[in-house]
Amino acid sequence: MDIQTEPLDAYMVTWQVELEFGGMTTVCLQRAAAFAERYGHASVVTFNADPAYEVVLQSLRERGKLSEKVRHVNFYEHLAAHPLKPQAKLAAAKFVPEHTDFRAALSNTYLDSDTATFSEQSYAGPEKEVERKSYFRRNGTVYLTDTKFPFGGTERRLLEVVNESGAVTARFASAAALYRYWLSELVDHEHSLVVVDSKFSAKFLSAWNTVHVPKLFAFHSTHVKAGQNLLTGALADGHAPMIEQRAKWDGFVFLTEAQRSAYVARFGDAERTFVVPNPVRSGHIDPPLPQRNPAHLIAAGSLTVNKNVAASIKVVAELKKRGLEATLNVVGRGTQLNVLEQLASDLEIRDNIIFHGYSDQLPRHFAASAIHLLTSTNEGQALVLIESQQQGCVPVSYDINFGPADSITDGHNGFLLPHGDITAMADKAEALIRDQELAARMSANARKFAEDWASRDIVALWIETRDEAARLKKSGSPEQLAAFTADLQGMDFLDGSVKIRFAHGVPAPVTGQFELVLIGRDSKEVLASIPASEVAAENAAFTVSTEILAQPGVADAIADASVKFSNGSSSETKRLRLADPVLVPYLTAYNNLSIKRV
Repeated sequence: MDIQTEPLDAYMVTWQVELEFGGMTTVCLQRAAAFAERYGHASVVTFNADPAYEVVLQSLRERGKLSEKVRHVNFYEHLAAHPLKPQAKLAAAKFVPEHTDFRAALSNTYLDSDTATFSEQSYAGPEKEVERKSYFRRNGTVYLTDTKFPFGGTERRLLEVVNESGAVTARFASAAALYRYWLSELVDHEHSLVVVDSKFSAKFLSAWNTVHVPKLFAFHSTHVKAGQNLLTGALADGHAPMIEQRAKWDGFVFLTEAQRSAYVARFGDAERTFVVPNPVRSGHIDPPLPQRNPAHLIAAGSLTVNKNVAASIKVVAELKKRGLEATLNVVGRGTQLNVLEQLASDLEIRDNIIFHGYSDQLPRHFAASAIHLLTSTNEGQALVLIESQQQGCVPVSYDINFGPADSITDGHNGFLLPHGDITAMADKAEALIRDQELAARMSANARKFAEDWASRDIVALWIETRDEAARLKKSGSPEQLAAFTADLQGMDFLDGSVKIRFAHGVPAPVTGQFELVLIGRDSKEVLASIPASEVAAENAAFTVSTEILAQPGVADAIADASVKFSNGSSSETKRLRLADPVLVPYLTAYNNLSIKRV
């Protein structure tokens, strides 16, 4: 595909950028910096109201977190300085507050000014039931009022944009509608790239209709909740709204091919899903360089349940039992800090664990450590592995979804281990500590891999993705998938097979195909995908051979059954289930018939 060579306006959309932030914001800023290096400019777009806007930006630039070439376009700052395009037809407010006797209660000034008012909060009504926030330009004039009030038993909202003369130029019944209107004016042109990083922002941008620019959402983590089956498990809370409204997006972008494949296997729409890995930030360290300690380990990331740093602490405890006094450097902060400190004390290794808290010197920590432990339950890409490899810190990681297997060739530039196997992880850490020749060889391999990874042209991949999504946008929306059910109605035991009957709930005429997907209970792999043998207006059936689990290569004795419904490139998978409590027959361990209510 021809890559666009003329200047491209790249916009990375998130909710806010704070003084300290996690991995998603880091990637957002790094991606913007990569585009700024290519085209001379790029923008990060935010929506939060923050009177410290300028102070935050200055601090981030001084600390090297925000490139000087990246523009930070905040909704409130931009609206204060640039007139919003007036609505073509300014309709009268559908709902207005009963009381308008507003009394000021609280005001905020711009943090970089002692006199300029940023916003003012006021109330009206005998019970202060009407709340208004007014936002001010630095010259003291109002540019936006946001009023919340009860009307007909429902809370209503009225936002009005005001020009320098005090006239209302645009009116909205929700903040989301105003955000979408403003964003369209800012970014919706042909030579534009928009990547939505924030799940919170994506919720109100699903309804955003663009004319020219394709609307892309970047998945930073898996689409299901931690520990759930990728094909049938409950959707992650943050991702569920976008997935349920996926027809309204022009493309979903995943960090790894494995992550994309897992999504496509469940929901289809392969042509509108893309893979672009995250950029890797520079691993440069200013002298003096730290001295690496062969018995120093590191666990880096937020201290949350998902990151499972407790497992890394248990590895150190296991090493101590073997006579090795290893030190674990825990770099990050989060809600699990007290729990982890208590665990270290309970295991009598508190002196072996150093909790550094948040640090913007992560490369130095990696350079000072010999082994990087990654014990998460799941990851989006685990970019932190490549950052440790840049410094020659050898990763020892659980082989989880998704990411570690993309960065680690087991035994070459790191180790991959079964999830939860503390003993195996301790074995590999011990080998690296005791065998310095092995550690040096794997350290060099890790550096070489990271160098090759960082040399890839991520900007070009994004441009290819943007161009293909734009082409598909012009060609039309994907096929709409009707809502369906997978309610088990019964089973017929036939000679050499079982017929499974279910109600699908698809309105007639039925457009689409049903498949029975069997997933191994232990392996979690798809064992078989069986097309429907019968499809009627209200129900359908599958005919399954009784030898399905006895085929060569099938190790699972039990398979979980799901129904996959497809229409064109769109699809969805649901677990086959009983909709209501009923009496069902089942066979005992001795193949005797019993009945139970479920």
